[in-house]
Amino acid sequence: MERPVHHQTVILGGGTGGITVAARLTKGWFNRNDVLIIDPAEKHYYQPLWTLVGGGAARREQTEADEAAVIPRKAKWLRDAVVEIEPDHNRLRTRDGRQVTYDYLVVAAGIHIKWEAIAGLPETIGQNGVCSNYDYRYVESTWDNIRSFRGGTAIFTQPAGAIKCGGAPQKICYLAEDYWRRQGIRDRCRVVFALASPKIFAVDKYRPVLEEVVRRKGVEPLYEHNLKAIHPETKQAVFN
Repeated sequence: MERPVHHQTVILGGGTGGITVAARLTKGWFNRNDVLIIDPAEKHYYQPLWTLVGGGAARREQTEADEAAVIPRKAKWLRDAVVEIEPDHNRLRTRDGRQVTYDYLVVAAGIHIKWEAIAGLPETIGQNGVCSNYDYRYVESTWDNIRSFRGGTAIFTQPAGAIKCGGAPQKICYLAEDYWRRQGIRDRCRVVFALASPKIFAVDKYRPVLEEVVRRKGVEPLYEHNLKAIHPETKQAVFN
């Protein structure tokens, strides 16, 4: 075990959140010179753009960059993964056996997607008409499905619990509906938005506006519907 290395601020995660925090801390009013980012990834993905990739308005390759290219100039990067945090001692341990102590710790590690929580999803994601904007591997399949759709029932889902972007499931639903309307096939499409929540959006300030968007676009909301299983051979979705 190596001796601990100390840094004033340590950021767990080199995604958009971690990089943004590091950029703010190393310039302007903060102007900190001792900021360490810990992330094992070789590639950086600007995930907010994936919704537009799925909607055909951007290319997937635009969202990918070398991690080294996005690290702020004054920040340091440790290409490793954190396996343990000891907050009582302001210390963490990495996968490669390093110990790092800190004055301040920012946790921006992102969300791990549990595809396996939905029966049938791991086997069919990215094919058979099943797609997602939440993964670089599958985001192009969303646009393939939207532009090849000729009518029928299109189901968009939003699961229970924490998700990467509270508005992303709605955004791709609206983009798809707009595309089918412009293609002149909207009257042949049943657009369903199934969400686990009893409301269209968790923040009440914006909820009435989004309810009006749903009504105007003719989207059918199914509240308190959480996707449980997919049967790709019969094109059926099962909900709790």
